[in-house]
This record gives sequence, structure tokens and C-alpha cells, in this order.
Amino acid sequence: EAELRALRAQIDPHFLFNCLHSISALTTADPPGARRMCLLLGEFLRETLALGAESRITVARELKLVDRFLAVERIRFGDRLEVELSSEQQAESCLVPPLLLQPLVENAVTHGIAHLLDRGTIRIAASRTPGRLSIVVENPCDPDRPRGTGAGVGVANVRARLRALYGGEAVVSSSEREGVWRMELSVPVSTEVR
Repeated sequence: EAELRALRAQIDPHFLFNCLHSISALTTADPPGARRMCLLLGEFLRETLALGAESRITVARELKLVDRFLAVERIRFGDRLEVELSSEQQAESCLVPPLLLQPLVENAVTHGIAHLLDRGTIRIAASRTPGRLSIVVENPCDPDRPRGTGAGVGVANVRARLRALYGGEAVVSSSEREGVWRMELSVPVSTEVR
């Protein structure tokens, strides 16, 4: 539990740091956009603070959090950022740790959409088989983009949180193919808070 709390606490400063830089850049270029971004960021943070006592939330609620996060990013990227969100109804009732997807979606924006000259679509899909929940995040990527030096803080955090909860039953995979970066999470189905 202590490890999970510590890992979750790492998410907020990283995300907030990136948002504040975006707002700062918008204050001169688009003051009304900066104001909208501040208001949306406030709503997102209020929602995440409300999750403080919850160890797991439904996939449906997690996807709503992701949508709130993306509303903040749409201020910065405008029409360049498109989103396709799909989830099977049976997947939406599964439980996951709060803010599990936010780091992956943030990476999709920062390392995918931000490097494209044209618009790009982030695709998020949740599905369920009898024993497994699968969530996929895909984004276009520029093959000439600057390359990182390894797994970032967000992906490492997601891996560590899932390992703490599910041990070897959790699978986090990533791949790049034909200009699309794909992250897939696969965990045992859980519908009851432990």
C-alpha cells in the first residue's frame, strides 16, 4: 500500500509541471486559452484529489478522467489533437488504480502529437475477455522525432503500480509500427475492491 501511494504521488508533480509550462506559453500567445486551460486544469485536479481515498476505480471513471486531461491538452493543441475513445460495456465495470492511464496518454501527447506537423489521433480502447482486461493507447509518431534514452517516468510508474497490484499477472507492452506507437496494458479482471 505504501509503495502504491508513493508511486501515485509521483504522477501529480510531473503532470502539473508540464501543464504550468503550457499555461505560461499560452499567456502571451492566447490569453483566453490560458484562462480556459487554468479552469480545466483546476477541474481535473479537483477530480483527482477526490480519488485520494480510493485504491481502485472503474474503467469508465478512469476514461472520464482521461477525457478531462485531454480537454486541458486540446486547449494547447487545438485541432491538431483528435481523440477516439472506445470501450466495451463489460470492460467499463472493471476496476483499475486511479490515474493509471493519464501518464500513458500524456506520453501520447508529449512524444506523439507534439512532434507532428499535422493533426494526429490518440486512440484509447478498453476490452475484456472472460479473465483479462486490456487497455490500449495508440498515437501517431514522427519517425524523425527526438528519441528518449529509455522508458520514461510515466511508463515506469505504470509498470511498477501494476506489478505491485498484480505481480507477474500484469503485462505492459509497447511497440512502434508504421508510424504508430502502441501501449497495451493487460491485467486480470477485477470487479471488487480488495
